Amino acid sequence: MIRIDKRELAKNIIFYSVFIMVFLCIRSSVFASYIVPTPSMNPTILEGDLFITNKLAYRLKVPLTKKTIVQWGTPDRGDIVVFKFPLDESELYTKRVMAIPGDVVEVVGGHLRINGKTVPQRFVAREEGDMIYEEEYSGHTYNIQHIPGVQSIKTMKRMVVPEGYLFVCGDNRDNSYDSRYWGLLPLENVEGEITACWFSIDMKSWKPRFDRIRMM
Repeated sequence: MIRIDKRELAKNIIFYSVFIMVFLCIRSSVFASYIVPTPSMNPTILEGDLFITNKLAYRLKVPLTKKTIVQWGTPDRGDIVVFKFPLDESELYTKRVMAIPGDVVEVVGGHLRINGKTVPQRFVAREEGDMIYEEEYSGHTYNIQHIPGVQSIKTMKRMVVPEGYLFVCGDNRDNSYDSRYWGLLPLENVEGEITACWFSIDMKSWKPRFDRIRMM
């Protein structure tokens, strides 16, 4: 017969319960790791990239909620953020901040215009049929992707981003469901800023891509 030490069992239950609670609090309020399942941020973030999100980049919030305890910053233009999708908060999205409160945004001929200026792009290369451009914006330099023949939104009426909201886009401009389609992102939905890719795996061959490991 197996004897169970009830005191030891109770200690173990308490220990693991506390451990799980602490882990969940840290994951909710401090940092978390996510994997990207879609191509909406190509070529900056590829499907199969695992990245770390700094949840203390802008604020400290009550664990497992959107309520802010202390806020010391807000997302800036060019930041890549993880957020709860406004139309279904059970889903997490990853996009780049293109406009902040007070900015004037419009789309003309498929190109973003922020505060009356078109965001500049420079052709870099053609990769597997996709067109790669270098974009310089608000002190950030990164690559974006256009897909020949794909009809993305060509025109969007001018709007002013109100307080408490952001305008976000995917770097894969012709294959990204973002603020051009579903509207503005409430600041309270932002979970944190992406800081690093700590591992990556090719979703077709299932081979590691060590060259993808880097700071963002």
